[in-house]
Amino acid sequence: MATIGLREQTVKDAKSIADARARHQWRIPADYNVAIDCIDRHTDLRDQPALFYEDDEGHEARYTFGQIGELSRRFANALKGLGIKRGDVVALHLPQRPETAIAHIALYRLGAIALPISKLFGPDALRYRLTNSSARAIMLEPESLDKIEPIRAELPDLRHIIIAGGNAGGLGFDDLIAQASDAFTMEPSRAEDPVLLMYTSGTTGDPKGVLHAARYVLGHNGIDYSYNFLRQGDLYYSPADWAWAGGLLDGLLAIWPYGIPVLAYRSKARFDPDVMLALVEKYGATVGLYPPTVLKGLREVKNPREKYRDLRLRCVVSGAEPVSPQLARWVDEQLRVQFNQAFGQTEANYFIGNCSVLEKPLLEPLGKAFPGHDVTIIADGEPVKPGATGEIAIRRTSPVVMKEYWKNPAAMTEKFAGEWCLTGDMGHMNEEGYIYFQGRNDDVIKTSGYRVGPAEVEAKIIEHRAVASCAVVGIPDEKRGQSIKAFVKLLPGHQPSSEMIIEIQEHVKKRLAFHEYPREFEFIDEFPMTVTGKIRRRDLREREIEKLKAAGKL
Repeated sequence: MATIGLREQTVKDAKSIADARARHQWRIPADYNVAIDCIDRHTDLRDQPALFYEDDEGHEARYTFGQIGELSRRFANALKGLGIKRGDVVALHLPQRPETAIAHIALYRLGAIALPISKLFGPDALRYRLTNSSARAIMLEPESLDKIEPIRAELPDLRHIIIAGGNAGGLGFDDLIAQASDAFTMEPSRAEDPVLLMYTSGTTGDPKGVLHAARYVLGHNGIDYSYNFLRQGDLYYSPADWAWAGGLLDGLLAIWPYGIPVLAYRSKARFDPDVMLALVEKYGATVGLYPPTVLKGLREVKNPREKYRDLRLRCVVSGAEPVSPQLARWVDEQLRVQFNQAFGQTEANYFIGNCSVLEKPLLEPLGKAFPGHDVTIIADGEPVKPGATGEIAIRRTSPVVMKEYWKNPAAMTEKFAGEWCLTGDMGHMNEEGYIYFQGRNDDVIKTSGYRVGPAEVEAKIIEHRAVASCAVVGIPDEKRGQSIKAFVKLLPGHQPSSEMIIEIQEHVKKRLAFHEYPREFEFIDEFPMTVTGKIRRRDLREREIEKLKAAGKL
C-alpha cells in the first residue's frame, strides 16, 4: 500500500504563501488508509510516545506508536469477531481517552465507518444519530449506559454495546482486547473509501450526517502551515472534543501522520483555564488548537506567562469562529506565542488560515486559502469580484470536501453551486486573497436597508478593556426592520454601567459605521453554547422574539 500521506502535502521549503500555492501539487494515492498514515508508517518511532493521557481523577498513562498499533489491531480483530464489517457504522460516544483513539484507528483498519457522538448529547440526540446511521455498535463509558437503555428497543440495527472503562452492561473493551490476536491483515483500502460520519446541525430540520472519505485526512495540509511547520519535539494538546472536526480532524488524526505525540485530558468538570495551563506546562505541550471560547477563558488568567513560567508553547491556532483583533493582540502580548487562525466546517474543513513564518498575518481577516484549496465568494450562484459580499465557497474537488450528506441528496443539492461547495458563511475577499468573515448567512442582520455581519461588530465591542466576550444579534424593529442588540460578558472586577455602554457605542460608531452600533445592551454571566463551544446567537435572537411577543409588540 502507498506510503504517501498527509505530511507529503506541504511545500516544506516555501518562501511565501504565494510560492507555496504556485508549487503545490496534491499527492493523493489511490490506495490510502488512515491507520497506516497515522500509525503504521512510523516504523522508526515504534518506541516513541504517541499519546499521553491524564484525567481529573489522577490517572495517567503513556502509549507508544507501537502500542497504539498493536492495540488497534487487536480491537479490529475483536470487532470483526463481533460481525462488524467494511462499511458498517460504529458509534463512539466517548471523550478524550486512549480507547477513543485506539477505536478510531481500529475502525479504519477494518474499513468500517466511525461515528463520533459527543458526550454532551442526551438520549434523543443519540436515538436520531444511531437510527439514521443504522449503527451496528456503540462504544461508551459506564456512566452513559443510562442514556442507551431507555432507547435500546428503538434501535433494531444496534447489536453491540462496548464499554470503555468497565464491562457491566455491555462488552468490556479491555476484555475484547485481551482475547484478540495482535495480527490483523488489512483488506485493500482506497482514498475514496468512506471512513467517518459526523452529524452537524443546521438552522432548520434534523441534523445532517456528513460522510467523509479517507482522503479527507490528506486534505488537511493547512495543519502544517498553521503551526508554522510541525517539527520534532512538538507535543500537541487541544481541549477540543474528539467528537468534532476541530478536535478529531484538526487534532488527533491530522497530528499523528507527522509522528507528533498528542496529549489527551478527560475531565468531568467545566473548563478551567488554570487547570488547562497547568496541564500544558506539566507536559510541555508546544502546539495546539485553542478555539476562541478557550482563548477568552484564558484571558481571565492574569499574567499567564508569569504564573506558568515553564510553558513551552510556541504556536497556537484558533478556529471554529473568527478571533477578534483585540483577542489576537492579547495572545501575542500575554501568551507570547506565534498565533495563526484557521477556518473551515465539518463539510469542508481547514482550508483558510495563516502561516506567520511565511507571511505576517493581518488581524482582521481569516487569512488566505491554504495551498491546494481554491476559494471564492459566491452570490446568486456565481463568483463575485474582489470586495463584493457573498458566501464563502471552496471548489468541490478539494480533498477536504465531504463525500456526501448521509441519506440526504436534497441537502447535497443545496450545498453546492456548480463546482463550488457553499459554507453558509458570509464574507468578502480582497485583491490580495485575504478572506474576511461577516457572519453566518442566517445571522446577518438587516437594519435600515444595510446588511451587518455580527462578527465585525463583536470584534469592536471586545476591544473594550472590560469585555470578556460578546454576541450580537438582530431583533425585530418596526422602524429599522431589525435593531442591533449586544449581549456582553464582562471580565472579573468590572461592573456594567451606562457610561460603559456609551463608550462601546461610540467606539463602534467611530471604528465601523453609525448604522452598525448596538442600540440595545444586556449584560449576562453565561452564553448559550453549542456542543462545539460556539455562542448560539439563534437562541439569543429567539429569546428576544419571545419577549416581544409576550409584551404584545409582535
